[in-house]
Amino acid sequence: MQRGYVEVIGELLEETVKNPNLAPSRITARAGVGYPKLRPLIQAELVTIETQTKKRRKLRLTEKGRQYLTHYRALTQLLPKNNTHTTCDTATA
Repeated sequence: MQRGYVEVIGELLEETVKNPNLAPSRITARAGVGYPKLRPLIQAELVTIETQTKKRRKLRLTEKGRQYLTHYRALTQLLPKNNTHTTCDTATA
């Protein structure tokens, strides 16, 4: 099943929290997306890139990013990924 926009953002934010010391390119690789997927997150102010040295950068969640992640986690608990489409059997009702 293909991931949607909401899932990709959620997984990027999850990886950022799990691996705070990794470079942004490593986080995108772990989430299975390309580096350009970070631009919309930065523009939406969900994350920032913190420059530590000339070659060392880290991805940081903003308050808005933390709020998104909280809601994303709640949604994934309500609607688990392995939940398949079920039909209602009206003949037995």
